[in-house]
Amino acid sequence: MVRIALEAMAAMDGLDGCALADAETGMVWHAAGQAGDIEGLSEAAVDFWRLHSRLRRKFDPLGQLQVLVLVHSRQRMSIVGCGPALLLVAVSARDARLDWVQWRRRTTELQELASSF
Repeated sequence: MVRIALEAMAAMDGLDGCALADAETGMVWHAAGQAGDIEGLSEAAVDFWRLHSRLRRKFDPLGQLQVLVLVHSRQRMSIVGCGPALLLVAVSARDARLDWVQWRRRTTELQELASSF
């Protein structure tokens, strides 16, 4: 079920690929899409999430983190918590237009499925 939901997300217009990675180790459980090295990118992305977690008190006045978005010159990476131990990492072109309502629906579905891990 998780793999099917991840593949459906990766097939969204504007996304190049996505993966579910362990939030502590960076180990990729599932990956989908055409993004070059989605596994390596996802493993590295975990460090950004862990940095935020380590400095959470500094960010508390902003509210709970919903999505961590990193915009590079060519691509954009979005990182979302999925369950207690997994992260969803999605890669798209920097200026790709995404259907954010569909993104949120699919993200919520993955969060619900991943919470059973």
